[in-house]
Amino acid sequence: MKQIIYAEWLKVKSYRTFWVMVSLALLVIPAGNYIVADKFSSGELNKVSKMLGNPFSFPEIWLTAASINSYISVLFGLLLIILVTNEYTYRTNRQNVIDGWDRKEFVYAKLCWLVGLSLAALAVASGSALVLGIVYGGRPFSLEGFSYMIYYWLQLLVMLTIALLISVWVKRAGLSIVLFLAYNMMLEQLLVMIVKFNFGNIGGLLPLQSGDELLPFPLVGKMIPGAVSYDAYVYVSAMLVYIGGGISLVFRKILKSDL
Repeated sequence: MKQIIYAEWLKVKSYRTFWVMVSLALLVIPAGNYIVADKFSSGELNKVSKMLGNPFSFPEIWLTAASINSYISVLFGLLLIILVTNEYTYRTNRQNVIDGWDRKEFVYAKLCWLVGLSLAALAVASGSALVLGIVYGGRPFSLEGFSYMIYYWLQLLVMLTIALLISVWVKRAGLSIVLFLAYNMMLEQLLVMIVKFNFGNIGGLLPLQSGDELLPFPLVGKMIPGAVSYDAYVYVSAMLVYIGGGISLVFRKILKSDL
C-alpha cells in the first residue's frame, strides 16, 4: 500500500492543476459557510434567526455546516474525475500494469484518493463549523449533533463513488465531467420527483438524496416538521449500499475490460 500511495504522490507532486483544484475545493468550504453565517448575522435574516433560533450556535452548527457543505463539495468529484481519466489519457494505467501492478492495485490507488479527499473535506468542514460556532454562536462548545458531519461525509463518499464509476466507464475527462454535473445538478432531482410522485417516500432513498434527507437546513426543519420520512439508519444504510455497490462495479469494470 505504501508503494501505491508513493506512486500516486509522484503523479501529482508537480501537477499544478491538481494543487489549484484541491486548494480551491478546500477553500470553498470555509468561504461558503462564512458567507451564509455573515448573512444570518445581519439584516432581515438576523430577525428570522432570532425568532427560530441561531443555526450557527452549538449544537445546531453541525447540521447547518453539513447542510451547506453538501451543496458546495462538487469540486472534489471533478478533481477525482480528472485524476482517474488522466490515467487513460496518458496511458499511465497501462504502464503501471506493465511495471508489475495488479489491476486491483489500480483501483486501490483511486480508492485512496476517494478516502483521502473525503477525509480532507470532513476535517476542513468540521474545523470551519467549530470556528463559526465560536464566533457566531452564543452557546458553549458541544459535540452533540456531530453525527450530521458524518452524514455529510457519507454523502460525499457517495458522490465520489459516482464520480469514480463514471470515470472508469467513460474514460474521457470532458464527457465524464458533463455526465457527473448533469446527474448531480439535474438528473437525480428529476428522478427523485418522479419516484416520489409515483411511489412515495422511497424516492428519498436515491444516492445523493439519501444524504439530503438527513441534512435539512435547521430553520427549514423547524418550519417543516416531519420532513424526514424514514429513520436515519435507513438513509445511512442506503448510502453504504451505494458506496459498496459502486466500488464493486468499478472493480468489475477494471478487472474485465481493456486498459
